[in-house]
Amino acid sequence: MELAIVGAGYVGLVTAACLAKLGNVVRVIDIDAARVEQLRLGNLPIREPGLDELVVDGLRAAKLSFHHDPAALRGARLVIVAVGTLDQNDQWTGRIVRRAVLDLAADPEAPRWIIIRSTIMPGTARAIAADARAIDPGVRLAVNPEFTRESTAVADFLAPDRVVFGIDEVAVEDVPGEADRAALVAELRRLYQPLEAPFVVTDLTSAETIKVASNVFLAAKIGYANELARLCAATGADVGAVVGGIGLDRRIGRDFLSPGPGFGGSCLPSQARALPALAAGHGVRTPLMAAIDPSNHEQSAWLMEIGEAALGRSLDGCRVALLGLTFKAGTDDLRESPALRLATLLHRRGARVTAFDPLATLAGVEVLAAEGVDVEAAPSAEAACAGADVVFIATEWSDFVELDWSKVSTTMAGDLIVDGRGIISREVARGAGLRRTGIDPRPAPALPRGSVTTSMSELLAGS
Repeated sequence: MELAIVGAGYVGLVTAACLAKLGNVVRVIDIDAARVEQLRLGNLPIREPGLDELVVDGLRAAKLSFHHDPAALRGARLVIVAVGTLDQNDQWTGRIVRRAVLDLAADPEAPRWIIIRSTIMPGTARAIAADARAIDPGVRLAVNPEFTRESTAVADFLAPDRVVFGIDEVAVEDVPGEADRAALVAELRRLYQPLEAPFVVTDLTSAETIKVASNVFLAAKIGYANELARLCAATGADVGAVVGGIGLDRRIGRDFLSPGPGFGGSCLPSQARALPALAAGHGVRTPLMAAIDPSNHEQSAWLMEIGEAALGRSLDGCRVALLGLTFKAGTDDLRESPALRLATLLHRRGARVTAFDPLATLAGVEVLAAEGVDVEAAPSAEAACAGADVVFIATEWSDFVELDWSKVSTTMAGDLIVDGRGIISREVARGAGLRRTGIDPRPAPALPRGSVTTSMSELLAGS
């Protein structure tokens, strides 16, 4: 199938590369001419395991192309909208999606089947669809939410738990419209058939709600695990055993029931705020959902407090090494990172913070500096730890697990590790002559390394 994608950001690139892998011809259109030019050279603006190889394969096979000119939409069977949904304050907004859809509706050369893949709040698509049909009654809108996670997005796309389609509700008396709806459903089924996943076909608002409610539920699981970690630390229980035992209940499950410094990224925080706000706008009280975001912010403060308790004094004037700045391992994404929240709290406490991240040290320090938070950038984890009174681990990079902690301990001024991810075992810490506190260690799969992959230009040059 020939299709177009509007938006060459995270969702757009992953969707485009994966659909090209499935044999489709995909043309990606973006308003950023400089980004388009870099993508044509194979230089991606994001880090995502496996994505660079897929883009290279798509470019080599002429299944994937990048464009600045909207004329690239012509001839496509359908167009997928994958534009951003956060404003300059990282709050959810549907304005960009709405503008993109209405611009497409006003372009007679663009496909009449418009698929929204960007995450939008329940009720947004129905209003957009009505406005789009007012421009051109032949436009049909669908919502096809993505359920991918940063650092595993390619694998998530190619092996999904489900594929959801929300289809425009057209008046029953509009018989040609109903036939067009059926054709659109059939085309979407054909597009995703190679994935062999269950299909959920519903209305626009239900599809939007499935996506947002799923994310907010996952945020609630993380927040619940974090509050359990605080309780277990106070009572002496082993939080690793606790969440492991809870997770064996098939009604609950182990995924996302993992304590840490809090959740971050572009999705969970903004949606954990936006969904209860939407409910409040409809006069619906949601005290459970409304508590998720405040609870998440408590976790960073708790980590700092237990660090001070283990140290036996305030962190004011202490030298602190902060390992990790991205919101999770395997990505260079700093948006709403709990590591940055922790850095801010440490700075406000009066600590002198030195940070290192395998992919985002300088970018993270720049983000913090823009907020008035003074953090020193270190060239390596070892350099960050040298002279430190306390080491805080905020991101679960395997690079930190594999540090020679016995050697690191000889360069530290203190002997305390505050492990916010539960990745350093007690045995390793004791063997290095160090004390550890924080999240209890737990068995975990292999963690992403921070090493930079071969550049896209180098891969393309070898083709």
